[in-house]
Amino acid sequence: MNPSMRSTLRRLGWGLVFPLVDLHLGSFDVLPDMIGYIMILMALGQLGAGDGGFKLASWLAAVLIFLSLPQLVIKTSIDIKQLTAAPLGMQAYVQGTAILHALLAYLIFRRLYTIARPIAPPEMLDDIVTRRKLYMAVFAAQLIFYPFLLNLDESWSVLLLIIGILMFVAELLLIRIPFRLSHLRNTPIDHDDNPGAAPQ
Repeated sequence: MNPSMRSTLRRLGWGLVFPLVDLHLGSFDVLPDMIGYIMILMALGQLGAGDGGFKLASWLAAVLIFLSLPQLVIKTSIDIKQLTAAPLGMQAYVQGTAILHALLAYLIFRRLYTIARPIAPPEMLDDIVTRRKLYMAVFAAQLIFYPFLLNLDESWSVLLLIIGILMFVAELLLIRIPFRLSHLRNTPIDHDDNPGAAPQ
């Protein structure tokens, strides 16, 4: 793998860190999501020239750059204890950006698999597929339970906290993939003896 590709994969990985870490000083976002999505957009542009999947992911990253602008001056995340008290508009904004981010993550998973397919060992290919399935399963659970939690007693918010922790872990597992790929040598691997490594 050439140095440019390694650098681009690492940029993608670091770009994914910014939306994950929510660190504020008052209302100021120390690690703006916008910077992360800009890094992701730049990386996708270099990794997926002429690739339809990457083009869609790039469009999503561009939309998320725009949607993350308010976060530069306003804290848009919702604390667990204030879940039911948050305005409906804020709820819609948080859930909408979360859905777009999850779609972006799904496309990144798929394209990273495509990049890894010729050069990664079968175990790593299986690992990418497993992490993608875990990510989408946890996000689906969050998406399903979220509306119900708005109408339940606050004691049920612990369920969303647990799902949130699992989502954090799933994001970390995604972030790790481009960094791992950046350490692979660009040596073709024959996967004929491992049918389970085919894309799923």
